[in-house]
Amino acid sequence: RNNIERLNVLVNDLLDISRIESGRVTLNSRPVNLYEIAEEVVTETLRRSQTENKPMALSVDAPKNLPPVIGDKDRVRQILSNLVNNAYNYTPENGTIHVNIHQQNGELQVDVQDNGIGIKVEDQARLFERFYRGEDPLVLATPGTGLGLPIVRQLVEMHKGKLWMQSTGVPGEGSIFSFTLPVEKMENK
Repeated sequence: RNNIERLNVLVNDLLDISRIESGRVTLNSRPVNLYEIAEEVVTETLRRSQTENKPMALSVDAPKNLPPVIGDKDRVRQILSNLVNNAYNYTPENGTIHVNIHQQNGELQVDVQDNGIGIKVEDQARLFERFYRGEDPLVLATPGTGLGLPIVRQLVEMHKGKLWMQSTGVPGEGSIFSFTLPVEKMENK
């Protein structure tokens, strides 16, 4: 069953990245409540942690009355879901994953922070390349296609946002993946 699920993920990721790169993905852009999506993704990940018996502390922090972003709700959810799932996969039991959303300069910034294994400095430059997974034995032992982050990068760029990451490379200090999306502009009437 696990092999079938892994194959399904691989096929879907391959289809997704080829559609995105060939320009066949069009965004159905409208106002999107980013906080709501973050809450849903964190709730799903908490359920997963219970099902897999891998205790994890997950939280979302955002100020009240965040403006909506302009984006494709399903694709914004995919961005957040991929980043939170990565954090979950590379954070050991009893770890923490924190999603922080804040507004600045006409954008919302989302930071997905974990205290997982971190990312070696020498692997960071290639992290968003297709199929690249690094050399760390802990990374290689974790199932994955090496397509999640390239898909996230493409989707963030399609939304006119930016994506970056920070990690000291020290195990246990984790990493922070951040992205921005433009806020809905309020028209003066």
